[in-house]
Amino acid sequence: MMSSIPESTASYPLSILIIGGGLSGIAIAHELVAIQKSNIKNHNISPRWHLLESQNYIGGRIKSDNITKQIDMGGAWIWPSQQKIQKLIRDLKLTTIRQCEEDDGRVRIQGGASRIIEGMTARLNEQCITVSATVIECVKMDNAVKVTFVTGLSNISDSTVPPQQHVVYTERIVCTVPPRMSLPSHIKWDPPLSSAKMMAQKQTNTWMASVTKVMFIYHKKHWDVSWLIDMKRRIRFYRNGPVFDLYDSCFEEVDHSNVYAFTVFALLDWKDQKNTCDLPQRDERSASVILNHMMSIAPSQSSSCQTTDQYPSVRSETWMPQYAFYFVHHWSQIKSISDDPRPEFVGLHPRPNPTLSQPEWKSANGNNMVYFAGTESDLHSPGLMEGALGSAYRVIEEFKETW
Repeated sequence: MMSSIPESTASYPLSILIIGGGLSGIAIAHELVAIQKSNIKNHNISPRWHLLESQNYIGGRIKSDNITKQIDMGGAWIWPSQQKIQKLIRDLKLTTIRQCEEDDGRVRIQGGASRIIEGMTARLNEQCITVSATVIECVKMDNAVKVTFVTGLSNISDSTVPPQQHVVYTERIVCTVPPRMSLPSHIKWDPPLSSAKMMAQKQTNTWMASVTKVMFIYHKKHWDVSWLIDMKRRIRFYRNGPVFDLYDSCFEEVDHSNVYAFTVFALLDWKDQKNTCDLPQRDERSASVILNHMMSIAPSQSSSCQTTDQYPSVRSETWMPQYAFYFVHHWSQIKSISDDPRPEFVGLHPRPNPTLSQPEWKSANGNNMVYFAGTESDLHSPGLMEGALGSAYRVIEEFKETW
């Protein structure tokens, strides 16, 4: 994707500046394009929008692995009651796969959740998107906001790249970044956001921020649903290692280009990582620690799967076949997602908080100037992909009330 710098002045500002190119930000842009097309057809004025994303790719916490390009390293699941994302999937003509080891009807998207991002982005004007652009300051003017951002920064914690500073003017901002990432320690707001808003942002845990996801890829599938269910129970039973969940992430294609893998959720002990600066070495160590833990609790190859919570002591001969490839993604090391590169707890799942969704600042003509989206700000499904869409659609409806 090409990266561009938005053109604007204090006297000719953008209509809307979207901060953050995750699922919420892209969904807002997707809806604005639909509004633009409708306005052109009806000879109405269309909103001028632009999107700034601090990472060097679009999608935020919707991300696939770098090997198969299909396995979700971020958000993955959709439940039967989630109508907004199911409608979008139908609109984009995507298909889903049942997560068979779960009994709640959840599904994954065939080819990975990043297909949603790709489908919506294909309908956008790439010149309206700037990647590797980190917002550092927002200053309120009479009828516009002056936004300062820098390009050239990397979100990997150990990166040092000289920044280039830019300014853009906009009538409205939609801040879709995780709540803690819009605190004054990350974005300077002049005047400051309300104390209630900042308190809510500080208290809200960021979905995925402490999690490391690791996928293990195999040449063939060595497991079945019973093994997955048994391993999930053992993980919950022992609670003595970094792994706290796993799931089947296989894809079986019509052309037989199958992917055989399972994915693990883990909370790593970052104290053990302090002397490991080389990223491949760190990831190899992470994969080894996780696999060793799983081997220590896996049933022996000759034993039948246990179906109760009364497990024997750790066995010396365990069944955990050697993987062909692995891929590790540490969300805690992404500066635009996590404010704690060495998390010690997974953290609570975000809960509905109306304060997070309330607009801030009034222009001279009485319009709201700063809006908030992002999955944590949703009042119905926070911390889920459905919540990311819900918050985006809420903001669009708020815009429509003033147009």
